[in-house]
Amino acid sequence: MILLLQASAETAELPGGYGVALLQSLLALAAVCVLAWVVLRWASQRGLGTFARGTRVKVIERVPLDARRTLWLVKVGGKVLLIGAGDGASPTTLTELRTDEVPDEPSGGAKGATFVEVLRRAASGAPKSEQARPEELDRPE
Repeated sequence: MILLLQASAETAELPGGYGVALLQSLLALAAVCVLAWVVLRWASQRGLGTFARGTRVKVIERVPLDARRTLWLVKVGGKVLLIGAGDGASPTTLTELRTDEVPDEPSGGAKGATFVEVLRRAASGAPKSEQARPEELDRPE
């Protein structure tokens, strides 16, 4: 019985030692990772594994309030909705904005209206042409 254990121990040794086995394992792992990357990239270019991308729903802006609460400005068809989402609660439509109340994205270095300015204009019903001055934004109401 002892001879069988000694014989099996001699035949179980790896050719080249453990360094070669480690190198082979790392090369196999690298090959699997490269193969997975190629397959996922190919699948994503063909739209596999992604949600259908429609043209009627567009997320204009997402503003995280804290770790569990977020405001979404979403354009659906011709409407712009302000949606609040939180932990454990279903998303709620807070208000509907007119499309002229929502500024376009700033192009180049020009700074557009901030999200807070858009919300204040929507709440006060002021037209887009009236720009809130910074001192008005900071005053308590």
